[in-house]
Amino acid sequence: MRKTKPKPGDAVRVEYVCHDENEGTELERTDAPVKITIGAEDILSSLEKELLDMLPGETRRISLPPSQAFGPFYEDLLVNVPKSMLELEDEPQVGDTVEVNEDGMDPCPGTVVEIYDNAMLVDCNHPMAGRTLAFELTFVDYA
Repeated sequence: MRKTKPKPGDAVRVEYVCHDENEGTELERTDAPVKITIGAEDILSSLEKELLDMLPGETRRISLPPSQAFGPFYEDLLVNVPKSMLELEDEPQVGDTVEVNEDGMDPCPGTVVEIYDNAMLVDCNHPMAGRTLAFELTFVDYA
């Protein structure tokens, strides 16, 4: 096992667990080591920066405010969408992901939040937007 810090372009294997720091709920976890390339934006740039200062086998706890993770929660990305504007095979359910093509917006995936008779409220924010995230990041080894 190399005992040096990685540099941009290096392929490494990492494991992580991500929690919502305020609620304590687990949001994401790797099931096995994941191969990433430093600088390839395979993971959040804030985590890549942390990896640049770690040695193989090292684990760190990292807290990322929204500005260093998935950004703030934007109210204007909660959009009322007529059902007729969507190409739906089945009746939508709360929690479904749909693609929204509103005038003046780039197409974006969104999560159905509420359903009305002829429309639905869709949240086009990233699912982790507005959250402070707590990561336990392990630099397993070089890939």
